[in-house]
Amino acid sequence: MIKVSIYIVLLLTSYIHAEQSVFGAGDLNSPTPYGLTPTEEVIVKTKKTTTNNEKKIKKVDSKITQIYDKVDGLESLYEGDSRKLNKLSIDFKQQETQVEVLEEKTKTQNQQIELLQEDIVDLKKQLDLNNKNMELLKESFDKIVQLANKINKDYVTKDEFNKLLSMLDKKLVSSKPKASTKSNVPNKPNRELMKEVRELFKKDYFTKAIPILEHLISVKHRPAECNYYMGEINYYRKNYKDALHYFKTSMMLYDKAKYLPKLLLHSAISFEEIGDMENAKNFYNTIVDVYPDSNEAAEASKKIKK
Repeated sequence: MIKVSIYIVLLLTSYIHAEQSVFGAGDLNSPTPYGLTPTEEVIVKTKKTTTNNEKKIKKVDSKITQIYDKVDGLESLYEGDSRKLNKLSIDFKQQETQVEVLEEKTKTQNQQIELLQEDIVDLKKQLDLNNKNMELLKESFDKIVQLANKINKDYVTKDEFNKLLSMLDKKLVSSKPKASTKSNVPNKPNRELMKEVRELFKKDYFTKAIPILEHLISVKHRPAECNYYMGEINYYRKNYKDALHYFKTSMMLYDKAKYLPKLLLHSAISFEEIGDMENAKNFYNTIVDVYPDSNEAAEASKKIKK
């Protein structure tokens, strides 16, 4: 609106001036006007200012256009960068997820490593224990070897044993004693019954022990030891023939028993008591030869001297 008003003023001024100027003086359209009135000079000045302003406005418009172009370019760049950022964000989240998965795997692996380390410690302890057990086994084996050597040295040899059996294998020994008619056997496991027999024997409760022993012999529970106790009971009751029968049976079942020296001594005494002095002497001599350091050997030596 301002531009239009200025333009109208200029046209009117130009018209008035044309009428007053005959020879070009006061020509406002001239590049170099002259002969201007003060009003015309203001018009010219205003025109120049307006022209300059229009040029500046054009420049500003041009710059604004350039700025818009730049803004459009920046918007394109922003959109592109935005898409890149979105992609980077997605990639970052994926990588973050992968890191979490890796951390979880690492945690699991660390736990497995800890378990393996515990297993290694347990295996080491077990290995140490096995080594100790091996040492104990070796010691036990050495003791067994020593015991075997002692048995071979001290116990009755096979020939001597057969000789002793032949001495016992007579009619007076071979007859089997009559079994007890009593059947007062406690209802207990055989192992407990055997333990009870030993206690009864220590207390000389022979009557109570006999039916239990006969039961254990019938079921073949530790028959060698049971026959030995039956032989001892008959020996102390002076049933020497029955005692010799049980002693013989015990020897045939187990000839390495720890009670064998006493069994041989009581067998010798039993022979002596029934008048078989030859076999009694042979048994006494066997005890002295095989068990020279035993109490039974000392007693046998006294018997031999008599």
